[in-house]
Amino acid sequence: MNTLVDIFTTDCIALNCPARTRAESFSIAGDLFEKKLGIPSSSVVHFLNTREDLSSTALGFGVAIPHGTVSGIDMPVACFIKLAEAIDFYAPDGIKISILIFLLLPEKAVQGHIQILSSLAQLLLDNDQRQNLLSIHEPEKICQLLNLVIDFSEILQTQDLQNNFKQSIKSSNQYILSYLAEWAILEVSRKKDGEIVSSSKR
Repeated sequence: MNTLVDIFTTDCIALNCPARTRAESFSIAGDLFEKKLGIPSSSVVHFLNTREDLSSTALGFGVAIPHGTVSGIDMPVACFIKLAEAIDFYAPDGIKISILIFLLLPEKAVQGHIQILSSLAQLLLDNDQRQNLLSIHEPEKICQLLNLVIDFSEILQTQDLQNNFKQSIKSSNQYILSYLAEWAILEVSRKKDGEIVSSSKR
């Protein structure tokens, strides 16, 4: 099922990317987002690093989904980077990363964004789909494949992310559940910290 608005577009696809470190891959993603959204590349990199500093966004099996919440956007926006050579990314299985999906998320509607992360994670952890992504060399085909796995019509209804999100995610894969649980908890903590800071300034 296709999305109402495709979050992957050909102007945010980088194949055979020469990045040799995590920092270089973040910089390239930042440049792509800057051209698409007008958000400074340095700001994008800061958002990504803020999330990455909490824990690695590598799923394992050579894939990672670096992401961050940003102000000034109404819908999620993504870019896909396939590296010329795999890089270290502190993955849970120790395997170097060759596929990165970068995701910028609006500050609101966290539940729906967990569903997007779940859909992408399930795609990337499927060996056949992963090999398919590695073999495709046309940006248009990559966009088509990635956009098809995300369904905005299935927005999570749960209100308690820490306790109930497992019942809302259609997966039994522990890598996915662990990844999303951590993300949900970190997002809840981030929002609470923000509320405390705002209150202290009053």
